Amino acid sequence: MTMDIPTIFADIEPTPQDDGPEPVCAISYSPEFVEAHDYLRSVVKIDERSERAFDLTTVCLKLNPANYTVWHFRRRCLIALTAASHASDRLRDANLPTIDLASIEKDLDFADRLGGTNPKNYQLWYHRRALLECLLRVSDGNLPGEESSSGIVKIARKELEYVDKILGDDSKNYHAWSHRQWIIRTVNNSDLWVSEVDYSHSKILSDPRNNSAWNQRWFALHEGQISTRSNSSKASYRGKSILSLEKANDEANYALCGAKVDPFNESPWRYLISVLTEQWRFAQNSGDAGEVSIVSALLREYVRKIREMKQFWDEQQSSGNESHGPCVSMMSALVDLLEIFTNDEVFMNEAMILLDDLVEEDPVRRKYWKKRKRAIRDLLRKKKREPEVDLYAK
Repeated sequence: MTMDIPTIFADIEPTPQDDGPEPVCAISYSPEFVEAHDYLRSVVKIDERSERAFDLTTVCLKLNPANYTVWHFRRRCLIALTAASHASDRLRDANLPTIDLASIEKDLDFADRLGGTNPKNYQLWYHRRALLECLLRVSDGNLPGEESSSGIVKIARKELEYVDKILGDDSKNYHAWSHRQWIIRTVNNSDLWVSEVDYSHSKILSDPRNNSAWNQRWFALHEGQISTRSNSSKASYRGKSILSLEKANDEANYALCGAKVDPFNESPWRYLISVLTEQWRFAQNSGDAGEVSIVSALLREYVRKIREMKQFWDEQQSSGNESHGPCVSMMSALVDLLEIFTNDEVFMNEAMILLDDLVEEDPVRRKYWKKRKRAIRDLLRKKKREPEVDLYAK
């Protein structure tokens, strides 16, 4: 956008940036940058929310898309410029900030264009979120019943497509994944939750080491309450929904399959341990002996599976068919499971042997593995220690 700022704002005196009497390291801005921001300071100072002020924010954001103050003032201009007839009576009566649909869609496109070169610009992502909050309110207020719900889901899907485009360029963009979670959580539609599980699966297939995709799968299954336990006071742990035992077994198998593809990939191992330890903690917290027994059997089954996997791996190494060396990720996952069974001395001793191996094979975390081994050794000593006898007891 070309804009003759001094002519358009002839009635306003620009306000220069105040760096103090003796700036230590003054930034050498371009003349265009200085002019635009000098006038913007004056506009913000008098709080002029007009069409020309809005256009000035466009110029300033093209010069610096990371300026949060400009984005915030831009939204205030949009709200002020929205005609009352474009908002529903219900929204107007509720005195909620509203922006008309056309302006929202136009500004989302503007943010999209700026976002192409600034995919990790937090201010830009927040602006999209603020606009979508208005868009969802307006859509909800203007459409009746089922049409409103359908319209909101349509808006969500369109924004998810935009996020997918960004993740196509950078599959681990934290801002994009966070924005995606916000959309799905806000709309809270069952179809979107299920679709997100499939979406995370596709991202895992394209890059099994993408921990963000594994995290998204966990998010969708738990917060979307897909195959979670029945809704009761005993069906959650620390206020969070828990996967059903059957679904937990499916997810553990899913993770183990991912680990078999690349045993050195930490992501599926961490997902596996998280699924199983969640079940164990829930069972322990429930106080139900039957539940503890069932979950204990499940965990022991995965101890067996990982042992078999490790045995096959070790045989391949010793036979010379493979030369990758010991797999630290697999060993640490097995230790994590074995440590759960604090009352099983055989498991505890096996964990200590593995920790000795980890001390040798993972020198970067050598002190960490030694600490883990000491904790197990101290626990075993405590269990073996005979209670002291009070000779003076009557």
